[in-house]
Amino acid sequence: MKRLIGMLLACTMILSMAGLSASAEEERVVRFLTVGDPYVGAIASLLPEFEAETGIKVIIDSIPYLDSHAKILLELTNGTGSYDCVSVDICWIGEFAQSGGLLDLTELVERDAEELDVENFLPGAWEALAVYEDQIIGLPLAPYYMYMHYRTDKFEELGLSVPATKGEFVEAVKAMYDPSSNFYGLTVALKRGASVVHDWAAYYNGFGGKIFKDIPNDYSAAINGEIGYETTKMFADLLAYLPSGVLQYENADRWNAFMHGMAGMVAVFNANSPQFETAEDSLVAGNVGYFAMPRLSEEDEESLPFGGFSIGINKDSRHIEDTWTFMKWLTSAETDKKWVQVPGEPGVPTRLSTVQDPELVEKYPYFEIIYNAEVQGLADGVNYRSRLPEWTQIEEVLGLQLNQAISGEKDIQQALDEAAAEINAIMKEAGYPVAD
Repeated sequence: MKRLIGMLLACTMILSMAGLSASAEEERVVRFLTVGDPYVGAIASLLPEFEAETGIKVIIDSIPYLDSHAKILLELTNGTGSYDCVSVDICWIGEFAQSGGLLDLTELVERDAEELDVENFLPGAWEALAVYEDQIIGLPLAPYYMYMHYRTDKFEELGLSVPATKGEFVEAVKAMYDPSSNFYGLTVALKRGASVVHDWAAYYNGFGGKIFKDIPNDYSAAINGEIGYETTKMFADLLAYLPSGVLQYENADRWNAFMHGMAGMVAVFNANSPQFETAEDSLVAGNVGYFAMPRLSEEDEESLPFGGFSIGINKDSRHIEDTWTFMKWLTSAETDKKWVQVPGEPGVPTRLSTVQDPELVEKYPYFEIIYNAEVQGLADGVNYRSRLPEWTQIEEVLGLQLNQAISGEKDIQQALDEAAAEINAIMKEAGYPVAD
């Protein structure tokens, strides 16, 4: 009997240990909540390497951009730790950091400094996407530089020169207008809310516009000045030359229209540049060129609107070390070189070594635009969209008024003045210095 009891106890212990082992294996799972941008496909294609190397399984949940702010913020503040890491748009950084939901990575970065090699990150990307006030809130995941993409074959066919100024740009849009062939000179995202703000602010920034008058001395809205009016009027005047439905276009709609042969120009981030060349359904491969955002005059300085995403750790994650291991692998120079070459849905470069690699520059000539923007300080992540915690409120106000002004529902100057007044009220209430 004693022997039988001993055998039963031994079996029970073995089963318990097996259960603990299985439980431990199950715990080596990192859950990543992210915006559904092209880089998601690049991560997914490379994950088997990471999982085989580390034994850590990564589950990616990607959601549309317009749904992402509310869901990610909820995950960071509900205390459940359902997701271990999240993607953070540049304009959410201040809000998410102040929410207390992001883990400060400073100690981890200092501990693993040699492995992380911060000096090799694109400097503007590190400054804008990783650092906020006295914290390191994430690692650069997808630094986005916006510039114009154009159909080289259509330009050649019509004898068009690459436009440098607003006037030349407008003429090029009109010259390519061919509705009988379902072809238009330009495609833009004008849906009220974040979409129209993204596109409008890019051209506004290219024309030299600033969201606020004099940061940090005066946070009065500058959007209702002459440049804001000229930018908004340009879109209103061009509306008749754009694809039907652009007033409801979201970000993905504008790049899909260009990729599927409907438009001669589109301003999008570098995330889409390789997509146009390698996506299976692209109709423009081999016929895409690039130029900086148009300026008001030849004498004005170029600007590349800058944005993008960080990857940060949920402070309530129960798998911080495994999540950090995943993040270091994902943003490493080795992975960076691989993921920019994933066909169809590639990642974007985060490392200086990548944009300076001769073979990659030959394959992806727009890497030179990124490198030069960093070296010359042309990437503008301050005056394009703000990292202030109040940005989502500002974007909601501005997005409504811009859509109404461009559609003709409201007088342009009236819409901009009303937006500026509401923005000033938001900034005053938040305690910023506002002169107006």
